[in-house]
Amino acid sequence: MTGPGRRPLLVLVLAGLAGLAVTVPLSPEGTFPQWDNLVLAAVALTCSWRVSRRVRLLAPGDRRPWQVLGTSGLVFALASLLTGTGLGGSFGDLSLGDALLVVSVLGPTVSCALLAGRSHGTRWPVLALDGLAVTVALVVITDVLVLHRAVASGAVSGPRQPLVLAYGLYPAVAVGLAGALCTVSTVALRRSASAMLVMTTLLGSASALLAVLMVVPDPRWEAAADVATVLAMVAGALAVELAPTRDRPGRTETAPAINAAGLAITLGAVFGVPVTLVVALLLDVRVPDGAIALCALLLVLLLLRMLDRIKVSGRIREDLLRSEEDFRGLVEASSDGVAIVDAALRLEFTSPAARSLLGVLDSHPHPVLLDLLHEEDRPRVRLELTGAVGEVTPALHLRVPSAEGGDPRELEVTHHERPGSGRRVLHLRDVTTRRRRERELERMAFTDHLTRLPNRAMLFQEMAALTAATGDRCLLVLDLDGFKAVNDSAGHEAGDLLLVEVARRLQGLLRTDDLVARLGGDEFAVLMAGDEESAVEAAQRVVEVLAQPYRVGDRTFSVGASVGLCRVHPGGGQLAFRQADAALGSAKQAGKGCWRVHTDDRVAQAAATSDVAAAMASGEVQLRFDLIANGDTGILSAVHAEPVWVHGDLGVLPAPELWAAAERQGQTSALQQWLITQACTDVAAIDDRLLVAVDLPAGLVHADELPGEVAAALATAGLAPHRLTLCFTEEVLQTSSAALIPALQTVHEAGIRLGLDDYGMGSTMWSVLARLPLDVVMVDVRNLASRGTTDRTLQLLGAIARSARTFDVDTVAKQVSSQEVLTELRTQGLVAVSGPVLPTGLVAPQVAALLRHPSSAVVAPITVPRPRAGV
Repeated sequence: MTGPGRRPLLVLVLAGLAGLAVTVPLSPEGTFPQWDNLVLAAVALTCSWRVSRRVRLLAPGDRRPWQVLGTSGLVFALASLLTGTGLGGSFGDLSLGDALLVVSVLGPTVSCALLAGRSHGTRWPVLALDGLAVTVALVVITDVLVLHRAVASGAVSGPRQPLVLAYGLYPAVAVGLAGALCTVSTVALRRSASAMLVMTTLLGSASALLAVLMVVPDPRWEAAADVATVLAMVAGALAVELAPTRDRPGRTETAPAINAAGLAITLGAVFGVPVTLVVALLLDVRVPDGAIALCALLLVLLLLRMLDRIKVSGRIREDLLRSEEDFRGLVEASSDGVAIVDAALRLEFTSPAARSLLGVLDSHPHPVLLDLLHEEDRPRVRLELTGAVGEVTPALHLRVPSAEGGDPRELEVTHHERPGSGRRVLHLRDVTTRRRRERELERMAFTDHLTRLPNRAMLFQEMAALTAATGDRCLLVLDLDGFKAVNDSAGHEAGDLLLVEVARRLQGLLRTDDLVARLGGDEFAVLMAGDEESAVEAAQRVVEVLAQPYRVGDRTFSVGASVGLCRVHPGGGQLAFRQADAALGSAKQAGKGCWRVHTDDRVAQAAATSDVAAAMASGEVQLRFDLIANGDTGILSAVHAEPVWVHGDLGVLPAPELWAAAERQGQTSALQQWLITQACTDVAAIDDRLLVAVDLPAGLVHADELPGEVAAALATAGLAPHRLTLCFTEEVLQTSSAALIPALQTVHEAGIRLGLDDYGMGSTMWSVLARLPLDVVMVDVRNLASRGTTDRTLQLLGAIARSARTFDVDTVAKQVSSQEVLTELRTQGLVAVSGPVLPTGLVAPQVAALLRHPSSAVVAPITVPRPRAGV
């Protein structure tokens, strides 16, 4: 009784004991008022009031036991008030006060019975049998040790004899019934049941002391009875305090649990009978006939209880056998296999389906599992099965060689350990067809359907996968000169055949280790190992070979190729592609049919002459914000933050070049932390409702550090989690470690939003949705259609927005460059837009100024919080 909510009960105990210490000497028997009874009435009323207040916090179905207890407290208070004032007769005269007192002391027993009914599977006949047996046992003990000797000695006689016997037998009846009823309670009510047992025991003690008082009048017996009564009433109030309220977990829990106090009372009573009889025999104490008859009754009750237990055990055994038969039937009829292996991975049990999947022979029904698997899978399977402990573990995949010598059968296995048995249960499913289809889908996702070359997604994946490799790498980007004329004069079918021939020539021209990819249309790319000099030689061969005439059907075509090339630096996949594409543009401007090298390597110059960490500390690394406005209202709702390096000599280096320089200097982790922290801090200072989106760079994300950095940044800035969106492309997911997806799921659970950028440039949004809970997709309008096809662009963008909305995902249209497109997007109800049509490249003070004085592009600053505002 130490918690803040129970401290008033401690005060009540002390006040009640202090009141008794004062009033008991002032209340001799036979005089009125009996001040000690009035103190008991006050304590009872206080406890009943606390019970009534506490009951209001309980679930409606949990209130009945405590309502009965509170009512019995009120009846007790009335009885004490009547006996204290003399209006209900004096104590021990079979008066109205005594009648009300008997009614009130039945309340705790009824409450115990109602508590027992809360336990799942309560059997009332068994509870009644147990309660009667414990009560009879306690009556036998009381009769042999106390009552019979008191009656025989003449101490209990006269008109008060029935009342003395009733007060003397009440402890046995009340404690016996309560002990049996509360031996099993619910998990949630175990502490309350224990408090009720304490209350009942204290009431029994008070009753016994009152019985002694009627035989031997002495103020000390009365004082002891009053003290026991005060403690009993406070214990009842404490029982209600310990009951689970609607705000506490477990309030509806009905799982049974053994109550140690109730079990001790039950066992003590039953075993106390033979002990009492043995002591009486040793001390030559006469056992009364009534006690002998009650012992016989107790034996009958115990026999009935044993017969019930035998009957229940038989029924349980029958249920177990029936359940085992049902389970075996289900296992044998299932198309999925079930197997059990021991600690040595030897098969102890296999269902028919499992024997078929694993190829278990009838002549050898218990082989070692590893002997049945593909040799390459054995070490991995051994490690996963023997190293996994406890709960269900992630599924593992294994291969079983085919008896016909064909492709191995592929199985998916989920497994869990049976606690304490040293055995593991395996659930096997044949996934051969599904895995083959998955591999085919993966191949199609990374393969151009026309030329069978790798596509753009595969190119960027390979560029990131080689970042840890030694040696130089170069990227060649090329497109065909005069290809449009082939399509216009001979049709698209001839154009397709020509593209297939170009792919064949490129593959034959380059080394097997070089990656040739088709980017789309007549654009191709080559990722090759080697320095820039080797790449120049390869570019010359490409220009020469692709310039030779092509024979397509009965016609001959002459087309050429322009090539742009650059070196690929670690983490610079996107940057390298832009540089090679810029070099390709230079080659076309030079007259086509030639190659050009990207020589403006600002990343190398910046990394060689300046330190990124020092630039962040000095303020050279800054944030630039692009505005994102609500599509249907034009209200500024969010900003997209990107880091730039304002270099003293090289000018402004955009985000890709900054990340590439940080990669060369090993500063990507510091840059990631700076970016997230600075973006949160700036936006929190600008406005208290503005949202912010931050990009994660491909191949450079430090996944293990990401959740902690995001949490620290939000805490430092005081920014609500939903105001931050982490954006990433499919390239980021493909090029980062496997820990990135769990890290993103962790930050999303904390309230941070996730956005897929460059939607439509990778494989599909749906594959990402299967792994991550996306909130936003960002679509670059420029990638949806060619110039002059605005209707087609809007049609595609509308389809993307509608499909995304099905999954409760917002759509942001990027790079919106005209008011015409912006107007059309608003009519379609798009969530948000950004791009040249809105201000871009702003610093934080400019964004704050725009919020105070909106431009014509932005209708107004945010006026009300919007639960979904683009990012």
